[in-house]
Amino acid sequence: MPKIWADLAGNLTGTTFCDIIADPGLALRVIVEAGLAVGADAVRQFHFPPRLTERAEGRVYEINRDGKRLGEIDIAGGWATHLVDAHTFHLEDPYAIVYHQYWPSWGEPHVSGLEDARRIAVPPKSFYEEIGCGKQQRNIMQLAGDRMALAGDLTSATMAFHVCMRGMTEAMIDLIDAPELVHAVMDKGAEIAIERGKFLTDLGLKVLRLNDSVGNMSLISPTAWRTFVFPRMKLICDELHHYDRTTRIYCHICGNVTPILEGLVATGLDCIGPLDPLGGMNAGEVRQRVGDRVSLMGGVDTLALLRKTPTEVETDARNCIVGAGVKGGYILGSGCVVPRAAPAENLLALRRAAERYGTYKEGKLISAL
Repeated sequence: MPKIWADLAGNLTGTTFCDIIADPGLALRVIVEAGLAVGADAVRQFHFPPRLTERAEGRVYEINRDGKRLGEIDIAGGWATHLVDAHTFHLEDPYAIVYHQYWPSWGEPHVSGLEDARRIAVPPKSFYEEIGCGKQQRNIMQLAGDRMALAGDLTSATMAFHVCMRGMTEAMIDLIDAPELVHAVMDKGAEIAIERGKFLTDLGLKVLRLNDSVGNMSLISPTAWRTFVFPRMKLICDELHHYDRTTRIYCHICGNVTPILEGLVATGLDCIGPLDPLGGMNAGEVRQRVGDRVSLMGGVDTLALLRKTPTEVETDARNCIVGAGVKGGYILGSGCVVPRAAPAENLLALRRAAERYGTYKEGKLISAL
């Protein structure tokens, strides 16, 4: 399950970025088509808001229906819009909150204090149907059929959510200077993720991704993680497992998570990922630490998928399989999102590695015997 995002999917399918940004259904579809093209067993699904765009001087802007520019879209990064006027984002608007990651705080924060945090809307699961996410996703589920598994996206309830509401600098300072505000924002983030998870589970997506790319030990301390992130992550796992006992939840925390591995297991997560080598992670070493208490996913260096040969990628993948998957419970994947310029041949090398080295007999990995 390589981490294919919309930019790589666009390159692999010959679809322009602006077309994907304008059409949420197309965004879901090209990710599936890209995954099928490179032999992936599963892909993640991301719901975009439909956005009108215009190009000027090599830049891409989001515009409203009157043609007024709302802000520049970060095409080089996560395709979020840098809003010219932060006041166009309304915390009470459930639609804005559903898509908050595409209109994050870049200058003036969306949340200035506790009163603002209390105003953050919590869209109920029914709201996602009202705005068309259900219909779009069901169409893609029909397209994928039994050829591929689809993972639903809970987005983030913790540090990454707080960063969207406060901006990166203020969010980091808040951990020390404004802990009450951090708790208040993340409480709302957890409520939002739980409702979103219920919607996705009702759709039939039983594998759910909980993201917190900012909540790693490359950026925050283990103490901060245990104080702010752990209780919300555990709450989400508890609530969604109670809602549907067949639901499986995995985290996406790139960077270094070695100091919090025991905490991640204790949250009730079903799977830990993406075991990012760029953060010093090693799939085999993580398996030694966690044993068979939790599944693992990832481990192949994303830059290897960009820079190495297919043969070298296959070797790296084999090492991950043998290191983390001797007794199963391992999903081969990339250590973070696959670079948009990564060649399809290197992703196909992951498929070959899975077929050559990921075969089991009586519960044991044949290639390790």
